[in-house]
Amino acid sequence: MERILIDPSEPKLTNARKIVRLAFPIIVVNLLYTVESMFSLVLVSGISASAVAAVGFSLSLLWFIYSLMALSYTGTSVLVAQKVGAGENPSPVLFTGLLISFLIALPLTFFGEDLVLFLMSTLGASEKVVSLSSDYLTPIFWFITIGFMTNTFYGAFNGAGDTRTPMKVAIFMNVINVSTAYLLIYGKLGLPKLGVQGAGWGIVLSELFAFFVYLYLTRFKAKPFRLEFTMDRELLLKFLRIGTPTAVERAITSLSFNVFVGFLAHFGDKVLAAHQIGLRVESISFMVGFGFMVASTVIAGQNYGAKNLPGLVYGVKFTANLTAFLMGVLGLVLILFPMYLTLPFSRDPEVIGWAVYYLVIVGISQVPMAYAVILSGALKGMGRTTVPMVVNVASFWLFRIIPSYFLLKIVHSPLVPWVFMTVEMFIRAVLFYLAFRRELRRQSPSFSPQPD
Repeated sequence: MERILIDPSEPKLTNARKIVRLAFPIIVVNLLYTVESMFSLVLVSGISASAVAAVGFSLSLLWFIYSLMALSYTGTSVLVAQKVGAGENPSPVLFTGLLISFLIALPLTFFGEDLVLFLMSTLGASEKVVSLSSDYLTPIFWFITIGFMTNTFYGAFNGAGDTRTPMKVAIFMNVINVSTAYLLIYGKLGLPKLGVQGAGWGIVLSELFAFFVYLYLTRFKAKPFRLEFTMDRELLLKFLRIGTPTAVERAITSLSFNVFVGFLAHFGDKVLAAHQIGLRVESISFMVGFGFMVASTVIAGQNYGAKNLPGLVYGVKFTANLTAFLMGVLGLVLILFPMYLTLPFSRDPEVIGWAVYYLVIVGISQVPMAYAVILSGALKGMGRTTVPMVVNVASFWLFRIIPSYFLLKIVHSPLVPWVFMTVEMFIRAVLFYLAFRRELRRQSPSFSPQPD
């Protein structure tokens, strides 16, 4: 285990190294996941545009299902970080998280696919897209419990400050996913030709590999700490208090996002495919932000557990500014070179045209998105998970979905929801800044942070 305690009196370079050393492997993990998702779309693009729309839409709706992971993942990550910061044994936290994740995922094995397909149909997907999505989702839901527990292991490693091990595991996961998906989609090396379903099996096989690696490391190598089959009953209440708001937030946000995608589905498969391609390209920037958000949660959690408020504030501010710089550069790339970024995913001129519009618009929102995700992660690390839930859900509906719904009645164009998406992100960043200031004042009345 590694305690990531920040001392503002130390040289800036020293603290910067601590933060970057923690964040970099997380960024790599998330970029690998992004590349993995991109390859899923690229691999099925040889089948049809409907296959691209099906896999992309399925991945979006899986985020709604995976939002339930947040109860175990967030509880595990935050509580492990706080235990490590306080110098206490975090093993009961991990075991409790694994048990919770298994119990949550078990019903999804039987009913999850039907729920996703129902939502997809309700949100306007064509029959062909729904049919292809069913092929893709079947193996994923057969092994959904493995996916949930693997994610809990990942949260424990991050909370303990060991972000390098998950990075190494993710590299192998990526290779397994892409290679097996390719072989099974097109029936290479004598394997059955499964089409879209092969992409689903690629995900399953990679998650099975990661699950057994994490189990071996924690149980037999005590890395980052030994997994013991003991549970503290008080932890269940803490998991519910910390994890439930994040799970609710992600479920509502994900469902809301898919309502938002439903607006675009009504413009046809090509616009929907363009949106999914745009999301995959943009996700390179978003995953950088997400990686630093996890780092900010760990930094806030460990320093909060160690009662080091000045270090918490310094670490979060540094992380936010660095993330804004990096995402700002990537946003500029999206604005300047959208067509080159789109071409690997489609040769259809109409799909490319709409994807270019999307990338230019969304590129503008990368800097405010950086501040929003970092401050959200910091609040979660402090155990204040209800605040991000309220801010994210309220902002999404009040400034993105509702305005898009009414303006689409007047202006029938996919540009409408895309523009409101960017406007809403600026508003969300301001709301999180105000919420973080308020929480700091509540923690220490004598501390009055100034705008950075």
